[in-house]
Amino acid sequence: MKKIKEVAGNNTSDLVEMNRSAIVRILQQMDVCSRADIAKITGLTQASITKIVAVLIDMGIVTEVGFVKGEGNRRSIGLRLNAEKNLVIGVKFSRHVFSIGVFDIRGKVYTQQETEFGLDEFASDVVVEMKKQIHDLLKKYKNVVAIGFAVPGPYLRKEGRIALVTKMPSWQNVNFVEEFENEFDKPVFIEQDANAGALAEWWFGNHGRPINSLAYFLAGEGVGSGIVDHDRLILGNLGIASEIGHISIDVKGPACECGNKGCLELYCSANALLKKAEEILPELFEEEYENRWEACNRVFLAAKEGNEKALELTEEIAEYLGYGCVTLINAYDPEIIVIGDSISQGGDLLLPTINKIVKERVIPEISGKVQIKISKLTVDPTLYGAAAIATDKVLRKPSEYLVSK
Repeated sequence: MKKIKEVAGNNTSDLVEMNRSAIVRILQQMDVCSRADIAKITGLTQASITKIVAVLIDMGIVTEVGFVKGEGNRRSIGLRLNAEKNLVIGVKFSRHVFSIGVFDIRGKVYTQQETEFGLDEFASDVVVEMKKQIHDLLKKYKNVVAIGFAVPGPYLRKEGRIALVTKMPSWQNVNFVEEFENEFDKPVFIEQDANAGALAEWWFGNHGRPINSLAYFLAGEGVGSGIVDHDRLILGNLGIASEIGHISIDVKGPACECGNKGCLELYCSANALLKKAEEILPELFEEEYENRWEACNRVFLAAKEGNEKALELTEEIAEYLGYGCVTLINAYDPEIIVIGDSISQGGDLLLPTINKIVKERVIPEISGKVQIKISKLTVDPTLYGAAAIATDKVLRKPSEYLVSK
């Protein structure tokens, strides 16, 4: 018999959960909403909405909060998600630091902490410390429903490990799934940092609705991107579909640790910025800096104050960011590109050059329909993204994960 490719079907119970998820996700975005508004947004009948909402209220996931004005000034009972009863822990792992925070499923920050470690430290020791801090937070915050991890890409999701961590080869042997999935009595979800950033912008970025497609351009210690298209991450076979940091922009350029030459990451990452800045602007680094985020900010502050060398360096970085945006537009056709992480501190100094490059290199019919923005998230976008990973998962299966009475 010919082998047939597996195709997912939907049981009645799946459709019920999909409708519950749709309502919960609307409330996550809109804060307070009436049953009539939800019916209009989802296309479901008023009777169906009434039935589903009654179950969600009984489960303690949704609560009624008084009256809201509807069409024709008619008053309706408002509904709100019980976000404060559903907390998530976000964990960000990067080359020099790991951060852990507690958030609710609407993005409110309860606490966050950061731990630096050296490149020469044993990965196993760092993992032990991460586990300890998470356990401590679980003891303190009883309403945690899930834990999200954001790790550097390329992350091989089927294998549970990072394919390449520049400057930190020992971490390629760490299996994040084996280390963390069964360590806690809460579900653990792991995602590449750029995908996490995309989810943070999607759920917490306040870009307005409806958005069909959003690209998050991570420009920090490394470079990557995450794409949310019609409410779903684009992942590809191994989970590295949007790994633009290792796209070559100069086939004869310097060698990258990934084996390629002239990778985008070598030109517009925080590492690339600081390497050049320390050569041409040594006076900016006479005083020790706390972290690379602060170090990048020193360069951009100097540029804003009119330092010519800092301005030239900022313009150069912006050009390469523009090339990255061109790639994202041609490959993924996003409505919005959001630039985040430490390089995004350049803000308005970066955007004119980025937009100029895009205008020059993308046909007007396409470039005119893409909005390029700097992230306005006030929380570390990758840490926020780790919380968004967990939020995204639990909102898709509210009956399974969210707190019930």
